[in-house]
Amino acid sequence: MSNRISSAKRNYDELKIDGPPLFKQGSILDNFASPKKKIHSTFCPPLNSSRTALLIVDVQPEYWSECPAVRKDFPDFPSRVSSLVHNCREQNLKRIIWVRASYDYEHSPWLHQFARLHQGRIPPVVKPSSEWEDFATPLDSEIVITKTSWSSTSGGTGLLEILENDDIESVLVCGLITSVCVQHSAFGVFEAGFRTILVTDACADRGLERHKAALALYGDYMYELRTVDSLHSELQSNTEVASLSMPFVDGIAEEKNLALVKSKSDGSLTSATSNTDTISTVDGADEFNAY
Repeated sequence: MSNRISSAKRNYDELKIDGPPLFKQGSILDNFASPKKKIHSTFCPPLNSSRTALLIVDVQPEYWSECPAVRKDFPDFPSRVSSLVHNCREQNLKRIIWVRASYDYEHSPWLHQFARLHQGRIPPVVKPSSEWEDFATPLDSEIVITKTSWSSTSGGTGLLEILENDDIESVLVCGLITSVCVQHSAFGVFEAGFRTILVTDACADRGLERHKAALALYGDYMYELRTVDSLHSELQSNTEVASLSMPFVDGIAEEKNLALVKSKSDGSLTSATSNTDTISTVDGADEFNAY
């Protein structure tokens, strides 16, 4: 193993969180992991719709309909985003915020360094059109902000002030591009002290591997991971959730992630997308290790 690979593996391993066993083997987990693989478990408080915001990053023609590299590997992205927005409106989330990228050399100083690092390539000057994608269009009552950098919180966007003034506690993040503006926006929200949840199947990237790598690096470490369906169930149930993921196996990222809803009556955990697949209570578990 080369020094670089060995160092990278150590860096991945440092993200692991040691802890006691939490879960017994059960029907949900049978297809999720073998007892030899460690499961990263995160217990999450209920989501309060009145203190939750949805942040939709850069879902604009420049990064979707005009970007074949993204559309190729994420054919379900439009339907997933549309469902997420519909669900959040239906649950009366406190705030839905749309972010659009607008990059030029006057207002985006990072472009100068980007051009230097990528000589021979056209710098990513972006002047968004007035059109929205058909599957992702804001209502008049929803906020639209423009960013001049990769993060939705930098460059005077006013996003953090909006969240603070609305007494927001949790922020759901989705959009384009997973490894760039979505990730940087999630970092900015997290660093400001907000609970941050990235909706994995409502994000897309220039290639599936880049998308997976971005989620594996910081998923359930800096921000929580959910799917559109599991989040919908979580918002409806308004109860505690256990988020299970296996981001690391021998330093290599794995895609699997599962959200389990905790019963208010007996503490049992049920798949957020199934009403019949239930595992035993948290207490006394002995076969699956959490890290």
